[in-house]
Amino acid sequence: MAKDQAETNSANGGSPTQKNYLVWGVVFLLGATTGVAFPLLFMQGKSSSGYEAGPAVPMMDIPAPDDERAYVPFEEVVVNLNDNRYSRYLTVTFALQVAGSQELAITELVEKNRAVLKNWLIAHLRDKKLEDVGGKLGHNLLRREIHDRFNEILFLDGVERIQDVLFEDFKVQ
Repeated sequence: MAKDQAETNSANGGSPTQKNYLVWGVVFLLGATTGVAFPLLFMQGKSSSGYEAGPAVPMMDIPAPDDERAYVPFEEVVVNLNDNRYSRYLTVTFALQVAGSQELAITELVEKNRAVLKNWLIAHLRDKKLEDVGGKLGHNLLRREIHDRFNEILFLDGVERIQDVLFEDFKVQ
């Protein structure tokens, strides 16, 4: 009987189990292809952080090394530090160092995205402890974190147009 069933299955194109594997393989392949293609086709205007990118800002080429420096101010931010009693707070005011030829365009871009930048900054600073912001190492690490994240949010092409973050005021109380 088993021999008759095997001959019947081979005559019909294979066993039902083989057909199920074939159907599920095609379904899996279609799902994987859709999962890869969807973000590429429909999410092109978003950064890795999920924020929408604005229209291209003029004069945003890579600046020449001898381009003079300009500074874009960022408003004061005051947050509680992450300690047990929430009795310590940090006040920071800083400026973004950029190329002089791009000052106007970057100032406009920072103004347009101020809410997103400030929201990230407040959340990031609130997670810091007193030990994290103290001393030269903590100070420089915080400058670098702000520098990297602001560049990531503002410039989706991966070019770091913010050259440095310079603290104008940095108080822990």
